[in-house]
Amino acid sequence: MAQLIDKLQTVLGADFPGASAELEIVPPAKKIGGFLIWAGFEGIEQIDRQRQLARVLRKRLSSEDALRVTTILTLTPAESAVMKESASAE
Repeated sequence: MAQLIDKLQTVLGADFPGASAELEIVPPAKKIGGFLIWAGFEGIEQIDRQRQLARVLRKRLSSEDALRVTTILTLTPAESAVMKESASAE
C-alpha cells in the first residue's frame, strides 16, 4: 500500500502542480483515501473537481490500482484551512 501512496503522490503532483496530497490507508476496506489540496480548484464546482481527479486517476493508474483508491476530497487551500480550524475547535 505504501508503494501505491507514493505512486499517487507522484501522479497527483504531476497533474496538479503545487498541490498537497494528504493520503492514508482507510480502514476497514484498506483502501487509500484522503485530501487533494490545490489552489487550481478555486472557483471550480466540487463535482467538476471530482471529474477532473477521476480522469487523471483513470488515465494514470492501472485498473487494479484504481480499485484500491477510495474517496479523495478536493479542496482549495482556503477550504482546507477552514476545515482544519473547525477540527481543532472541537
